[in-house]
Amino acid sequence: MSSNVQPLRPDSSTPTCCVLVLTYNGRSHLERCLPSLLRAVRKVPGGCPVVVVDNRSTDESVGWLQQQYREVEVQIAERNDYLFSLNRVVASRSEDVVVILNNDMHFDDDFIAVMLPYFSSADVFAVSARVLDWDGTHITAGQRIGEKRRLWFYKSWNLEAGQPCLTLDAGGGCAAFRRSMYVELGGFDPLYRPAYWEDTDLSYRAWRRGWKVIHEPNSIIYHRVSATMDETQGGRSAVTRLIRRNEVLFALRNVGGWGFAVGYLALLPIRIVRNAIMKNHAFWQGALQSLPRIPAALMRRSTDRFQRSDDDFLQEIQQRVFVTGNNRTEDYELSKS
Repeated sequence: MSSNVQPLRPDSSTPTCCVLVLTYNGRSHLERCLPSLLRAVRKVPGGCPVVVVDNRSTDESVGWLQQQYREVEVQIAERNDYLFSLNRVVASRSEDVVVILNNDMHFDDDFIAVMLPYFSSADVFAVSARVLDWDGTHITAGQRIGEKRRLWFYKSWNLEAGQPCLTLDAGGGCAAFRRSMYVELGGFDPLYRPAYWEDTDLSYRAWRRGWKVIHEPNSIIYHRVSATMDETQGGRSAVTRLIRRNEVLFALRNVGGWGFAVGYLALLPIRIVRNAIMKNHAFWQGALQSLPRIPAALMRRSTDRFQRSDDDFLQEIQQRVFVTGNNRTEDYELSKS
């Protein structure tokens, strides 16, 4: 670490927060999720309401919650709109911070408490947790790195990040968000229905506004990876096609300037044909599925308000770490030497 760094010392006031857990026919997940979650919220200074947002379950989830967990608020969505049901709920809350979680998780006791101090810095949009598999044997989500290369956008994990650092995105089921910024951005964009890349999109737009996203590896969550989506979207191959479809939409909506978008569109047919020849079916089928939504992605690009070049913040993400202690957060720029 550089010896001439300039630390930032925000105040240590703790924001108010609430927790939103999204569920659909998820009683079996909630039975394992809620006990550890309620232990964690008891560690939050000033309290932290827990709200289960039910996407019109057809099982007994709502009745079971009302009987077994009366301290938990239940809100029933207008319709099953996947993660996008949360937009209306977030807008209706009054807390400073909303913690958005999947239901197929369990948690360390202090996973919320260690995220909240970062929000004393006015430019922090979100803080994302470290995610391990259900048994805690492997890290599945850490610091996210983004890169533009050969007219394509790549994102990858740095699973070895051992101290707080900047990250490309805050996961849509494992992170805390500043509510006012979330609402200003419009929340998760329905362009990506039913799922995938909507959380990267939201964070990318926050970065473009000049805000920051932080990864806190001391906030630890355990997740049954893709349990819920595999159950509702027809299996792994269908999920992979969704991911590839939305990867295309994300790039055309967000990445680079219009020159990047034009080059990306010019190369997309070649990439579709090449991947079809190589029998990479998930890619070419997903890319074809993106075509009807591309005009909407480009329209959003034309109306978004950007204050930062993504070249700047993609580089910054790889150069900044945060050190916390004694209710204080310090921001250091790493030496390039």
